[in-house]
Amino acid sequence: MTLASRWKILNKELRKWRDALAKERDNHRSGQNLGNEIKQTQMWFNAIGQGRKSFNHQQCWEVVKNCKRFRIIPTGPTVVLNETPLHD
Repeated sequence: MTLASRWKILNKELRKWRDALAKERDNHRSGQNLGNEIKQTQMWFNAIGQGRKSFNHQQCWEVVKNCKRFRIIPTGPTVVLNETPLHD
């Protein structure tokens, strides 16, 4: 029962982190490095959570980031060159 209770909280935090990562990727700026991306993602996470706390579950994210529920689906426009899509 304790584990199920903890998963509800963790699941909610992981979903907010996924949403923050998606927003950061949609607003990616040229020349950003990984450190800048993490800071930007953390800012989006704080905005989603009304600035209450920062995301402290990086190890958990690394475990679940490829699971179907947490996968980030790109929403940007498809890049096309000579009528051939470069990205799926």
